[in-house]
Amino acid sequence: MAATSLMLWLQLGAVATLISFAVLWCVGRFTPAPSRILAPWQTGDAEASYLFQDDLMFDHDAGALPPADDGAQTWAAMRTWLDHRFADLPHSLDDLAEDAPVIVAPHEAGDTAVLRLSRTIHGTRVTLTDPPHAAPAERHDMLASAARMTDITDTFDAAPHPIWKTGTDGTIIWRNAACEAAFNPALQAPEKTASSDNAPSRFCVTPQEGLRPKWYELRTTEHHWGALHYATDISQVVSAEGMQKDFVQTLAKTFAYLTTGLAVFDRNRKLVSFNPALVDLTSLGAEFLIAQPDLMAFFDCLRDRHVMPEPRSYSSWRTQIGEVINAAEGGQYRETWSLPNDVTYRVTGRPYPDGAVVFLFDDISAEVMAERRFRSELDLRQSAMDNLPEAVIVIGVNNVLAFCNTAANDLLHIDPDASFADMTVPDLLRACAAALPAPSVWGEVENCMRLRQPDVPLCKSVDITPGHNLTYRVQVLAGGARMLVLRSSIDAAQQSAARLVAG
Repeated sequence: MAATSLMLWLQLGAVATLISFAVLWCVGRFTPAPSRILAPWQTGDAEASYLFQDDLMFDHDAGALPPADDGAQTWAAMRTWLDHRFADLPHSLDDLAEDAPVIVAPHEAGDTAVLRLSRTIHGTRVTLTDPPHAAPAERHDMLASAARMTDITDTFDAAPHPIWKTGTDGTIIWRNAACEAAFNPALQAPEKTASSDNAPSRFCVTPQEGLRPKWYELRTTEHHWGALHYATDISQVVSAEGMQKDFVQTLAKTFAYLTTGLAVFDRNRKLVSFNPALVDLTSLGAEFLIAQPDLMAFFDCLRDRHVMPEPRSYSSWRTQIGEVINAAEGGQYRETWSLPNDVTYRVTGRPYPDGAVVFLFDDISAEVMAERRFRSELDLRQSAMDNLPEAVIVIGVNNVLAFCNTAANDLLHIDPDASFADMTVPDLLRACAAALPAPSVWGEVENCMRLRQPDVPLCKSVDITPGHNLTYRVQVLAGGARMLVLRSSIDAAQQSAARLVAG
């Protein structure tokens, strides 16, 4: 009985197994195979989404992102990344209305991309689609990079200065339009580049057809792939420098023939220019001057060689020189240096452009000696006139008293040197009338002075009072000046009476 039951269970298991295999075979045979699950970019209907909270991106499912300097993705960076392709993007996502999606079309016709901006209470979703392209973000990034390269190329081509790129072997790889125009194929770009320390250098290009040569300043930036070269047209600068050099040479030649010593100090108070007359006047060696001493050393050397007055106190010497420099900067320094051996210099300080200062040294020894001789002659003549018994008065062509001797001062009781005002002819005649009352005489003298007739001198003698005789003479001198000579004589009796009255 047990054996029969076991056999029955084995038979039932076998039948069940056969039925299961049959069912599985039928399912596999008659049921269609399921389709493969495709990734979104394989469906041809892919999109790139960016999620923003306010203007800050917090999530995305795209394969490309706009460049960010600080690592934080913002709408401003996103807008710049999209701007070359899509127009009228808002400056801030907060400007969008909630639950009112905005569809932005691209600039160019035929571009299949679409940008969708959808703002809700939870944030803003920016969706980029570009059918039939499977990776819209990567394709946009590629187009943005290409646009940036185009902008850079256009910028270089629009630059007014020649720019070119060379490889590691010096071969020209690329050049802009200005370089093509400046260095045509016959000339080629210059082989000489800037020095190794990146300091600018200059080179000259001689155009064809006899045009004037052009000068350029060249700067080079080195890279691992070669170098970039930037050339600037400095033809006008070189021309101005040449003109300035010629002008300086002309001035130097002119200064070389001046008898005035010239010393020019720059804003740093270094001697930058001098002429041969300075060497002759100061006895300073040319080697010392060529070494460009500063102003203090220059004046120290002058003092050592006794070419300037010795200071009373050497301790205040530096202060004195500082005051000289300050006065020269203001254009107010002008002194006369009286040196041994009857040598006299007039030293003048003047400001110069760009903060410089110039000192002029003039030898006025001959002028001073001539002035001294002239003063000595005047003193001698005045002394001789003062010793004359007659009163001598000279009137200039301007009708003003020029000078008179001591006898005239005593006779007329005048002292022209003690008065600030000039004594005119009417003033003189009033003094004469007060000291020597003779109205007819002074009227005749005035008429004679007014006529200025050198061929008819006036010379007369009259008695003013009994025993008091006056002799007067009016004579016209060279140049229109007039001389009045008076001689008063009193007899012995009147002099005794005058002494008695005075006693």
